[in-house]
Amino acid sequence: MPACVVGVQECGLDSLGQGRSAKVVSVTGPNRCRLLEMGFTRGAEVRVCRLAAFGGPLEVLVRSYRLSLRRDEAEAIRVCPEPES
Repeated sequence: MPACVVGVQECGLDSLGQGRSAKVVSVTGPNRCRLLEMGFTRGAEVRVCRLAAFGGPLEVLVRSYRLSLRRDEAEAIRVCPEPES
């Protein structure tokens, strides 16, 4: 899976590297309502805390709490990456 390149407009949350932050742009897919209820609303800041090996789940920080997402769920969350500092 390619990493989200700095300077691109948007990419899937699953493409962000560990420790990277982004702002949510949109949420699509069959789990859209559930993801919105969990706090992945437009403009929310999200950070990837951990990535599991072999395509496993991601641990993300959103609205001051951590949760794990499957890769396909994370792919449905479109984000705009923040510049690396």
